[in-house]
Amino acid sequence: MDIQTIKVDLIRWLTELQDRTILEQLQAFKHRQEEGLSETHKALLDERIASYEKDPGKALDWDDVMKELEKDL
Repeated sequence: MDIQTIKVDLIRWLTELQDRTILEQLQAFKHRQEEGLSETHKALLDERIASYEKDPGKALDWDDVMKELEKDL
């Protein structure tokens, strides 16, 4: 399905939607998308990038992290 078809499908669905809760959730999602990252999140990302750049060898591979978590379960 191409992007235009997806958009039209969603628009049709949205115009018929009567569930206020879902509409409010969609509106909240829209606002979050428009706002972008908060200053707190930006600062946290900057901190983590700086930490990685300082010592890239300390970074953990995602697969290794998942294996460790699975061992603990």
